[in-house]
Amino acid sequence: MTNVQTELEDFPELGYEDQKRMARDGSHEQRCELAARDDVRPEILYYLAGDPDPGVRRYIARNESTPRHADLLLAQDEDDRVRSDVAGKIAASPLGQSGEEQSNVYRVTMQALEVLAGDQLVRVRQILSEALKDSTGAPRHVIEKLALDRELTVSGPVLEHSPLLTDEFLIGVLNSEPVQGALKAISRRVALGQEVADAIVDSGDAEAVAELLGNESAQIREETLDRIVDQAPGQPGWHGPLVHRPGLHLNASRRLAEIVAGPLLAELKKRTDLDDASLSAIDEVIQRRLDGDALEDIADLWSIRRADPDKPGSPEDPSWASENPKAVDKGEDTGPLEPDWAGREEDTGPEDAKQVKRARKLLAKGALKEKHIVEALNDGQTGFVVVAVSSLAGVSEEVIRKAASLQNAKAIVALAWKAGLSMRLATRLQMNLAKIPPSGILRATASDGYPISPEEMTWQLEFIAGMTDGE
Repeated sequence: MTNVQTELEDFPELGYEDQKRMARDGSHEQRCELAARDDVRPEILYYLAGDPDPGVRRYIARNESTPRHADLLLAQDEDDRVRSDVAGKIAASPLGQSGEEQSNVYRVTMQALEVLAGDQLVRVRQILSEALKDSTGAPRHVIEKLALDRELTVSGPVLEHSPLLTDEFLIGVLNSEPVQGALKAISRRVALGQEVADAIVDSGDAEAVAELLGNESAQIREETLDRIVDQAPGQPGWHGPLVHRPGLHLNASRRLAEIVAGPLLAELKKRTDLDDASLSAIDEVIQRRLDGDALEDIADLWSIRRADPDKPGSPEDPSWASENPKAVDKGEDTGPLEPDWAGREEDTGPEDAKQVKRARKLLAKGALKEKHIVEALNDGQTGFVVVAVSSLAGVSEEVIRKAASLQNAKAIVALAWKAGLSMRLATRLQMNLAKIPPSGILRATASDGYPISPEEMTWQLEFIAGMTDGE
């Protein structure tokens, strides 16, 4: 099909008889030219809406001058492309009724929208949904029909955006058996009401609750937020949105400090909207976790306390190491070890020669422990980490760098396994060394084990080593 509309400026005005002749006896090109013009009589355009050539009918479907009765005819056209074109045009046009003389046009427009909302082709319904999602003039029953569509590409846009959907309707959707993803779309609505938020939490959909928490404009009752925090220990995907949720009250912030990992605990402590009582409660939890037996994220907790070096009980305080011996060395002790940052000069870069030398010295003494790698990751000492992991795994440093540069999660996990490191540290290596985004990170099993088989990890090691052999 040629781009007829770009050429119309060169065409002279057509008389009525010429229009009739071209519509009836013109060539394909002439009929397309006629169908694209905005100076053609309405009855001629209506006549062309029944043209046997779908190419001609597509021009009629896109023509803003086409009478609405012709659009209604085209909304039932056998050609999918014609129906898609007319759906996009009608939905994008002003839908408000302005005066008595417009009542018939409005009525026919509503009929066309109803037909298109029930179209068998998903693409047609999707075009309609995208065009009407922000409309205030669209018929409510058409919007509700689209919102109940079994295809998320159709229902999602109006569920998330349409101002015509009432809280009562949305709660009805939540209490039914909605299509997968519908609850998440509702959770993202601007200024979501409290009753709808309650229904989302009641649904038990963890992903939808995470979206709700991330929606800063959503209205969540304090008691509803408490219910979410009650369930949060078993829902790590909620921890980040909860930590950043506006309006956290004292009890919620204290309970969050008990369950979130070190990096999120640091984010919680950085919040500027928490009162002194909340911050003091968080400090108490940090100290209790440092004093307790569950020190899996001890390096993260250290870094949080180091941000407050003048605070009593900080690792910078000389009394801290003697009061927290388990935090000084998690492995078999070969002598007192200072916190890794003690007496350190400022690093000049991730490949700082001093840190590489220090890693090799610890390796030579047999004193390198997992906590040293954790601390190096926290401080961005890439050179230390590369040397440590490569030596423990018995591979070249180039293999480590290649796996990291490719952001190969399986290879990083395999290297940690070969080095005898925990899966918890393997997760940190994926995040901090390879900079793999959260969605691509391999996580530990329920028992903190490795998520892939030894055979697969062995193959990954051979594969990544083979890639470096020729370099």
